[in-house]
Amino acid sequence: MKTHRILAVALGAALSLSAQPPDFTPPTPFFRVVLANDTAGVKQQLEAGANPNEGKFLGFVPVFFPIINQNIDMLRAMVAKGADVQVRDGVGSTTLMWAAYDENGRPELVEELMKIGVDPNAKNKNGETALTWALRRGYTPVVAALKKGGASDGTMIRESVEKALALLQKSGPEFVKVSGCTSCHNQSLPQMAAGLARARGFGLDEQLSQQSVKAVMAMFRPMREEMLKGTEKLPDPPIFVGYALAGLAAEGYKPDETTEAMAHLLATQQLPDGGFGVLAARPPLEGSTFTAAALSIRGMQTYGKDTERQVAMARKWLERSQPKSTEDRAMQLLGLTWAKADPEYLGNAARALLASQRPDGGWAQLPNIETDAYATGQALVALRLSGQVPVTDSAYQHGIGFLLRSQLSDGSWLVRSRTFPFQPYKESGFPHGKNQWISAAGTSWASMALTLAVPTDQPELSRLF
Repeated sequence: MKTHRILAVALGAALSLSAQPPDFTPPTPFFRVVLANDTAGVKQQLEAGANPNEGKFLGFVPVFFPIINQNIDMLRAMVAKGADVQVRDGVGSTTLMWAAYDENGRPELVEELMKIGVDPNAKNKNGETALTWALRRGYTPVVAALKKGGASDGTMIRESVEKALALLQKSGPEFVKVSGCTSCHNQSLPQMAAGLARARGFGLDEQLSQQSVKAVMAMFRPMREEMLKGTEKLPDPPIFVGYALAGLAAEGYKPDETTEAMAHLLATQQLPDGGFGVLAARPPLEGSTFTAAALSIRGMQTYGKDTERQVAMARKWLERSQPKSTEDRAMQLLGLTWAKADPEYLGNAARALLASQRPDGGWAQLPNIETDAYATGQALVALRLSGQVPVTDSAYQHGIGFLLRSQLSDGSWLVRSRTFPFQPYKESGFPHGKNQWISAAGTSWASMALTLAVPTDQPELSRLF
């Protein structure tokens, strides 16, 4: 069975390199016992003078096969007789990459190869590393061993964020063009992602960033007087206006008469118990009273005047309220963070959010649906910005692993919509058809979570978040 597995792996690689039908005949007697995974036979032939580097089978030299078969005893015997562990396959993949290929996540071979000098950060012709291969199997002991041995996911994270931001920035103006308005999913959340990325040294299309800010202000500026009167014309002000102000703050927009009116409108929406109402027809973005409270706190703090009492009331509401979904728990933690709640409340909220992390490293919006980038990114951002979970924490690293392996090649993450489709669908240019709006939001949260894993000399993020 093990030999069949090796042959299947080798055949796939060989067919990708050549149009000719492969020859399965072992080229040497030594290769025959290697392919049979016969450790005793290998040792016997090595003692008799067999060359551990001689011959190729479907493009692979002998040393790859004990690695593919996770036979550390055979590998050690071959290395002791001069087997070259620095050799690469036809696409430049290293022996360490093939060791990381193990479906069971066993770290022993990975540790052995690094100990004898195989570079954990070497790339093949596709730009992949051993860590790339390992993360496809989840955050296993192999991943932990590679990182302990010096493997870095820094390049992977930067490339992931750059692809996501390019896609988000490009689709924002298209959404405005087809809808005639701005949105949380195509403007505000991408602005939050862009502002954070800029602070961490990422390059952005600054012209598109300014275009997005201008579009948001062009929408709200004509409504200034009505907002000062507490207009009811805008949908879900605590969320819609709250997200708009959060996006403007992330882009560094300075307070003016319009943002003051927007913050005033938020204050008029506060209920006597300190919370904020919401039209819960469009989850997850517009379905949580916790989101309404958290965003209102942030908007009033950043752009309001004399809102300390309202912020304190909202903080107390968050402290005593019981969240039910991941959105609730993440936004409760963010709101408490923004409101500068006592460490006890922050710690309790963080532990509740951590408790719903799944074995795959991610979070789901609801218990009975799949893990996705929206819930995962949002949870990681809340945990990190609250100061309760450092980037080095295993929970954060598991979440990063989920995001890195689930991102699509176009830079997006697919998040499935679960909202009632009362708003007519319009094409914004973001991938995933009728799932594109929530996918844009999920891609924004995911890119923020990844950005927060990038080292920075600017630890203070209060201006942005």
